[in-house]
Amino acid sequence: MLLRTRLRKAALCAFALLLLARAADAQLAVATLEGRVTDPQSRPAPRAVVTVRNVGTGSTWTATSSSDGHFSVPMLPPGTYAADVQLAGFATWRSEGITLRVGQEHALAVQLRLGQVQETAAVTATRVLNTTVDGVLDAGEIEALPLNGRNFLELALLVPGNVATPVFDPTKTNSVLISSAGQLGRGGNITIDGQDVNDDVVGGPLLNLPIDAVQEFQIATNRFGADIGRSASSVFNVVTRSGTNVTRGSAGFFARDDAWQAVPSTIDDSDDMPPFSRRHVSGAMGGPLQRDQLFWFGAAEYRHQDGGIQVGERDTAQRSIRRSFAEAPLRDKLWSLRVDTGGGANRFSGRYSGEWANDTASSAGERALGSATQRQDALNRYNSFLGSWTSVQSSSFVNALSVSVSTYLNKTVPAAIAPQFTFPSLIDGASFRMPQETRQTRWQVSNTSTLARGNHSLRFGGEVQRIDGEFRLGVFQQGRVELVQDFPSFDHTGDGRIDDNDLLFAVTLRSGKPEQALILPDSDNTHYAAFIQDDWAVNSRLQINAGLRYELDTEVNNQSRVDELNPIVQPFVTGERTRDTNNLAPRLGFAWNASDAGLLVRGGYGIYYDRIVLQIQSLERGLDGRALPIEVRAGNVFFVDPDTGLLPPFAPTIANPFSGFILPGAGASGINIIDPNLQNPMVHEFHIGVEQPLWGERVRADVLHNRGRHFLIG
Repeated sequence: MLLRTRLRKAALCAFALLLLARAADAQLAVATLEGRVTDPQSRPAPRAVVTVRNVGTGSTWTATSSSDGHFSVPMLPPGTYAADVQLAGFATWRSEGITLRVGQEHALAVQLRLGQVQETAAVTATRVLNTTVDGVLDAGEIEALPLNGRNFLELALLVPGNVATPVFDPTKTNSVLISSAGQLGRGGNITIDGQDVNDDVVGGPLLNLPIDAVQEFQIATNRFGADIGRSASSVFNVVTRSGTNVTRGSAGFFARDDAWQAVPSTIDDSDDMPPFSRRHVSGAMGGPLQRDQLFWFGAAEYRHQDGGIQVGERDTAQRSIRRSFAEAPLRDKLWSLRVDTGGGANRFSGRYSGEWANDTASSAGERALGSATQRQDALNRYNSFLGSWTSVQSSSFVNALSVSVSTYLNKTVPAAIAPQFTFPSLIDGASFRMPQETRQTRWQVSNTSTLARGNHSLRFGGEVQRIDGEFRLGVFQQGRVELVQDFPSFDHTGDGRIDDNDLLFAVTLRSGKPEQALILPDSDNTHYAAFIQDDWAVNSRLQINAGLRYELDTEVNNQSRVDELNPIVQPFVTGERTRDTNNLAPRLGFAWNASDAGLLVRGGYGIYYDRIVLQIQSLERGLDGRALPIEVRAGNVFFVDPDTGLLPPFAPTIANPFSGFILPGAGASGINIIDPNLQNPMVHEFHIGVEQPLWGERVRADVLHNRGRHFLIG
């Protein structure tokens, strides 16, 4: 079985490589430099040779202007560049200090002159012809910003339209979750150097990076191109740093304690401040292994944090809930190592990044307050490998291929072994959701080709992702007790005293196989995507982007295992389970510049599809009444004598809560069936915006309209 699985993976990767040899992916961490060359009379200057040089690595790229003077140099690593333009009979035009940012297209207006070499110390009138609603922060801005927690996703909060969202899953207690333009927090797509680093099990982010390893950060809030997919919300594009011809490094120590802590909104002013102490140690270094040919860069970071969670404890004597703080430590190790080759014709890059974290957090989700035992200890291990090859096969054709694999392990266990006691004002005991363990392995092969023809830059490509998931869930093994009062008020047992044995509870829920965990192997999905996009520079003022994307997920509705469900629920499985095969996503955008440094108007429309997490199929596979049968038993409220208020000796009590009779049919509420019409969530996105220079800065305003349907989980 193991050999068959390995052969299947190898065959899939081989097929993907063959399929994508001249086509494919998106989310590339690159930029484009384009422009138009004219003579002194502002007429197009064809056959001009444009040479672009990366200042840091010395790598060069060339392009030739077309009959209308247009040129394009695609797939450039973000950084600082210099450009030379040469044409027989004219002086060389030269510019330096051209800053290219991830995901953006920069335009140069080149006017040749007669005479000596034309020198320009820095380019200040470089125009960004971008139809996307986005924001980009470079390494200088990132280094200067005091990020709380040093998580790169916090940079998204500096871009309008983005807000932090609450935690939606116990495995994301220390994650940063972002909602863009009103969309769901778990729906964004996060890529690092083009590699997908999202949690396909429950959604949300996985890998964090040392901040010193981040060169640029882009968040596309709305209306991104056809080369990007798997998101009906926003796209986070991160570029890691590479080495240059100069050896340099940095080290840092960051400290913070509760003296700098704001009072959380959930804590009353009369309460004590939660304890807090955080220590960050970071370091980075990079340089040449061989000048102009081979470079390296590495960064590491360690976070040692001791915090506190507000917890409650029932004081039966005072009939009140006392508040205090329980320990919530976090130990987080981050690292990244990258190696790049120089040269413009063929560039190779390899990166290994990882994060190992251990933390303690609250498990209480149904109430605002939990007890100290309603905590969880989580172990997270993430490892990521990426290799890429960019080949400049001619001045008009560039191809980029990347192959990556990543692994993720989450183990979450309760702070205590006990049932969950859900009081009206407090959750006590241990979470019924624990323990749980999830594993995810992702193989990703992607390729993008760019072909320049005149004033058209044609991009086409595709990708294949294979996601292998596994669930090991101890849910409902210890059970859950639903109480109707915080404190007892009557001697229901008739033993002459009022204590917790007199507490009344409505029902209990526990697995019918409490000694057995729910194990769901082979929770898998394969994602395919293909796209084509034309970036058309109509003239020096107007650019139009038109593209089409297609996406397909093979296992969004458990169609390959629906026959394995409990025969009892098979009659409720209506309709034929089929794949959602009509996910065509057209994209159209424009950017119009009134002048080189004047008013810019942009707008566009697009259809976008979101991913469906593996949690959906796990709910149907696990909650079919057989894999994880839920026994709903009567609480002691069913046994109270209406005349005396007493409980009979055989009635369940808080000390033995799961001894009541099974409520017929109540367990069926725990059975999940996927709608046969399940589809990938889809959003129509419209936007119109303007950008205008004002007092030396550029002011931008965008109006967005999103219309979505088929959403699954909020």
